[in-house]
Amino acid sequence: MKKNTIILIVIIIIAIIAIGGYFVHTKLSLQKVQTPVADKTADWNTLNNDEFAFSIKYPNDFFDAGHDPKILVGDCNYDVFPGKCPNIVNEVVEGSPSGSSTEAIISNWGNRGGKEMAINNTTYCYYNIGDAAMMHQYYYDYYATVKNQKCIVVQLDSVSVSCDVYLPLEPGNTEQAKNYNDCLTKNAERPKILNEIINTFKFIK
Repeated sequence: MKKNTIILIVIIIIAIIAIGGYFVHTKLSLQKVQTPVADKTADWNTLNNDEFAFSIKYPNDFFDAGHDPKILVGDCNYDVFPGKCPNIVNEVVEGSPSGSSTEAIISNWGNRGGKEMAINNTTYCYYNIGDAAMMHQYYYDYYATVKNQKCIVVQLDSVSVSCDVYLPLEPGNTEQAKNYNDCLTKNAERPKILNEIINTFKFIK
C-alpha cells in the first residue's frame, strides 16, 4: 500500500471520528437545553374567576393577612379599555350590579390615569397608588382589562418595611444585623416576586 494511500485513510478516519464527536456533542447539548425547568409557581396558591375563566397564582406568604390578591369584576365603558387607560373613576360605572366588587375600590384609585401593559398576550391598564405610615410603605396595584363587555381588575396589595427601624446597628448584635439584612433582601425581592405574580395572569380559555 502506498504511503499516500495510508495517509489518506488516516485522514478519513480522523474526519469520521471528528464528525461523529461533533454530532454526539450537539445531541447532548440539545438534550441539556431541552431539560424541563422546574415550575417555581407549582406550589403557589391559585385564584380563579370561573365566570371569565381567568386565573392568577401567588406565593402563600407574600401578602399580609387579609390582603390576598383579588379578582374584581364590574361594569365599565368597555369600548375605552384597554386601548386607552384614562382616569378609572371616570370610566368604571359606580352603580355596578349587586355582587360586583369593582365599585368598592373606586375611591382608592383617585384622580389618575394608568399605562398600557401587555401580560401573556393580553393588554391591561395598570394603575398604582402608594401610601406610607408607621415605618411601612404600602403599594396598591391594579391591572384592568375587558372581557365580554365587563372590566376585570386584579388588585395586588403589598407592603415593605423601612429597614431604618433596625438602625443604628449595635456592635456585636448579630440578631439585629440579621434582621436588618433580611429586611433589605425582602424589600429588594418584593418587585421581583410581584413581576412573577403578574406573569401568571391568564385567561384559561
